[in-house]
Amino acid sequence: MKEELLTIAESAVKLAEKLGASQAEAYVGQSKSFSIEAENSAIRNAEEKRDAGIGIRTVIGKKIGFAFVTTLAKKDIEEAVTRSVKLAKASIADPDFISLPSCESSYPIVKGLYDTNIAELSSEATADMIIRVIDASKQSLEGYGYAIFAGVQSSSGMNAVVNSLGISFSESRTFILLYSSPVVKETDDQTQSYDFQITRDLSEIDPEHVGRSAAELTLSLLGPKTIEGGDMPVIFAPLGAGTVLGRGFAGAVSAEEVQKGRSYISDALGDSIASENVEIIDDALRAAGLGSRSFDAEGYPSQHTAIVEGGVLKGLLHNSYTANKDQVQNTGNASRPSYSGLPSIAPSNFILSPGRGTLDDLVSEIDRGVLCRNTADTPNMTTGDLSAMLYEGFYIENGELKHPLKNTLVGINMRNLLQHVNMVGGDTKVTLSMISPSFVVETATVTSG
Repeated sequence: MKEELLTIAESAVKLAEKLGASQAEAYVGQSKSFSIEAENSAIRNAEEKRDAGIGIRTVIGKKIGFAFVTTLAKKDIEEAVTRSVKLAKASIADPDFISLPSCESSYPIVKGLYDTNIAELSSEATADMIIRVIDASKQSLEGYGYAIFAGVQSSSGMNAVVNSLGISFSESRTFILLYSSPVVKETDDQTQSYDFQITRDLSEIDPEHVGRSAAELTLSLLGPKTIEGGDMPVIFAPLGAGTVLGRGFAGAVSAEEVQKGRSYISDALGDSIASENVEIIDDALRAAGLGSRSFDAEGYPSQHTAIVEGGVLKGLLHNSYTANKDQVQNTGNASRPSYSGLPSIAPSNFILSPGRGTLDDLVSEIDRGVLCRNTADTPNMTTGDLSAMLYEGFYIENGELKHPLKNTLVGINMRNLLQHVNMVGGDTKVTLSMISPSFVVETATVTSG
């Protein structure tokens, strides 16, 4: 199948060149996904999706056209190529565009991207996972009023990228996500939390652990209180770190945002922007990583990129456009949601290097502060100002978690946050946004009430 996708892409590129394109690129994607959602052991929804299509980017001078189709039928592809070339001819030239990427080096071999067991997972086995995760949550919630929402999502697919400058590569990938999200009610108090596992290796899935953990986290949030605010230490657990750093800082080190002056770290390359405790890398070569790949969305080879070393901003994330504009090496961070979109920039595996100790160890060092397990808020990308509501937060006093928090905000500028990271734990967790342990910010402004 990989060879078939490459052949389709190569034919599209050749047709584009025949129609007058000076450069052309074809991105082909084909995928199958399956999901089941359940509530209290009853299946609410089960859905299987299949998708296939191709996106064609054509270049005439400095003018670019793009078109896509949600089919791999020859006639439809030819129409898409023709439309892309026509759009290129009619578009306005981009003075900053130099070229599509080329590559003379070999492609890396990244292990663990495809698991046949996930690709061939049966609906019966998937339903069994759901039952096991719900049963595990139920056991921990005995005696409480509750509802349990749970689900499994699995996906397998492949993509191929071919361009007129010699890039031609394809790859298959799989992943599976299992989650449990209980809602617990006790008198007038109702709360909800969740836990999950997401991986490319089916053998790593542990429904009993996910179910128990989700229930315990939910129970820990009963009885929230406000506190007296002020400046105090804040611990960001891996989920909170995934939002604040994985989205809030990874977005700031996108070369596109920096070039357009929309990043709070613009003009900071080479400067000390964080404490010496902060080491951040973007590693697309990590074995079985959720963001791992042999090549990016433009077919350029993936790599390991240092972002922050010893607190110094060492690098930005580039695709071919931004790298050519800055006349620097492409980091292979071109990204697109599917064949239906043009490349942008995104991290692969954005990783905060671990330190030492558990979350409990970090808590034990705090006389008075708060723990942010989770927040949905990201900083203003231009100013870096962060006002994060603690979606799941806890008050810390004398080295112990005292009670959950309600109506509590953490306010800090991201530059200050990075500079005041004084402890990093070793409790690394893979989240949807990054791979991170917990870390402690020495002081931030906490308001509550």
